[in-house]
Order: sequence, then C-alpha cells, then structure tokens
Amino acid sequence: MHVEHKYFTDKFFDAFELVPDAKTNVSMEKLGLLMKKIRNDWFLFYQSAGPWETTMDALVDKEFTFILNIKDDAFDQYTSPDLIPKADAIQFYAATVDSQFFSSSRYVESLKFDYQIQHSDRPVHIKLKKLKGDVLKDVAIIEPTTRIFSFDVTQTGQQAYDISEDTLPSTEEKKREIFVYEDYFENRFYGMVYFKVLPAVGENPNRYELVFEKK
Repeated sequence: MHVEHKYFTDKFFDAFELVPDAKTNVSMEKLGLLMKKIRNDWFLFYQSAGPWETTMDALVDKEFTFILNIKDDAFDQYTSPDLIPKADAIQFYAATVDSQFFSSSRYVESLKFDYQIQHSDRPVHIKLKKLKGDVLKDVAIIEPTTRIFSFDVTQTGQQAYDISEDTLPSTEEKKREIFVYEDYFENRFYGMVYFKVLPAVGENPNRYELVFEKK
C-alpha cells in the first residue's frame, strides 16, 4: 500500500502505522505472512520458500483488517474534515475490485448494542448487513412507542456493518454505518483498512494507494 497526502508538495506522508487486528494476526501467523513499512510504502509479504512457503493463488479471497494509527498530532489541522472521524467513530478504508480505496466514517459499537430507530413512521423495516452485503437481521417494528432495537453480533464479531431502515409506504431510506470493535473505547485509534486478496491477472491488482485530501 502506498500512502500520500496532498497537503505536502511531494505528497510524502509516513506518519502512520498499520497493526493487524486479532483475527488478521492469527491468519498472518498461519500463513507465515510478514509486513514491512518503508517510508510511505507498506508491504505484506508471503514466503515463496521455506517452512512457511505459500503462493499467491493460495492467498486469493483471504481477507485482512488492519488498525490504522496516525502518528502526527497536527494531522486534523491540515487534513480534509471528511477524513477526520466524528466522535465515537473511525475512518474505514476498503479496497474495491478495481483496486481503488473508498472511505467512510463508521460509528463504533460493541458486540451488543442498542440502535436508535430514526423513522417515526410505522411499520419500519430494519436490516443489519455485513459490509459485503450478507443480510444478518431483517425485522419489522410495528409499535410506535418502540424507539430502540437491540443487536447482538457476537456470532459474526468485529467487522463493518450497515444498518438500514425504511417504511411502508416507502419513505426515504436511512442508513447508519458502523464498525463493531470490542476494545475501541479503551484503546482508541484513527481508523481501519480492509482488503481482500484478488487473483493476480496482468498487473498485480493487490497494490493500493491511499491518498489523504488536504483541508
């Protein structure tokens, strides 16, 4: 991954670190993967020889999530407000199929949390989806006095989720983007980077560029 910041004339920005989350750390140990940061380039290496030998094909469809820490106290003073997380939120960066990054501010929740229903119209349908689109919960709220719905994502765990709600007859759909992370409120951080290894066709698609916009 190559990181730049448009605030700087040369776009050079190395004041960041990437740390694997617990699930990714286990995967890296099993696969014998190694990471290394050189200036503003960050690499995730696999070993093509030795006891941890593997191939690029064996890594296809593997998913990884890394905690992104910014090591510059003045970062928010010269960075676009769109890239500064709101209170109790993180920036979440995901790589698309064509190797482009997109960013969104996701509110952090625990494995069990209460969701505040935004619509006053009834019935209102509430859907909980994984980032990749799998619907985990689809419920209809009938009672006008019900303003809170409790979620428990213990089974699917720490990851990005989308909560959407709409009504019948149809009104404007409202969506809340969240990231469930158990230890966030004890050890806060700037954001997370998620990517999935793609088949190497032609030029290596598993190269990503993260560019921070200036204020």
